[in-house]
Amino acid sequence: MINLPSIIPVFPLAGAVLLPEGNLPLNIFEKRYIAMVDYALANKKLIGMIQTNAKDNNKLYNIGCLGKITSYSETDDNRYLINLRGVSKFKIINEINNDRGFRQFEVTYKRMDYKIDVNFDTDNMKALFINRVKNYLKSNDMVVEDSSLKKINYKNLLIMMAMICPFSVNEKQALLESKNINELSNKINTLFEFSSKNTNSDETIN
Repeated sequence: MINLPSIIPVFPLAGAVLLPEGNLPLNIFEKRYIAMVDYALANKKLIGMIQTNAKDNNKLYNIGCLGKITSYSETDDNRYLINLRGVSKFKIINEINNDRGFRQFEVTYKRMDYKIDVNFDTDNMKALFINRVKNYLKSNDMVVEDSSLKKINYKNLLIMMAMICPFSVNEKQALLESKNINELSNKINTLFEFSSKNTNSDETIN
């Protein structure tokens, strides 16, 4: 990847994933991460997002996503409200020792192909996907308007739902590690189908 730094500040956060071309709003309040944002703002506005391991919060997954700060504001109580735009997936090589208070890693970048296969019937796939999204969110006591989903193209809808749906840490990581948009589509639809079967099973038992 051209012009992306080999050493980046990293924000470890379980349950929060950023995908390339996705947008992730963050509320930064810990002193060390405020220092991280200050550093990023002075150095190309880049921060790596990565999840902590589901079984051991002290360990990190080795795949994350580099994000660029596209907007930020400072609050009266000394917090940062920022938006990260996904740039590229990365793989951790090793950690860099520093005295900055936040963690930095040497990374290598991984391309994700966002070209949708010509064999995909995106109109029908999108309609089916929206229906699955609604059912999934309803089962999690969440509501979304049809009209707002229909305005978003299928690719961006996949990216958005992969990021905002309340999947497990492992499930979110599996979505992030998709090699292309078709694989992401298959994985997230499988998660919706699995959730639907479990919900129907629970209803039958009750």
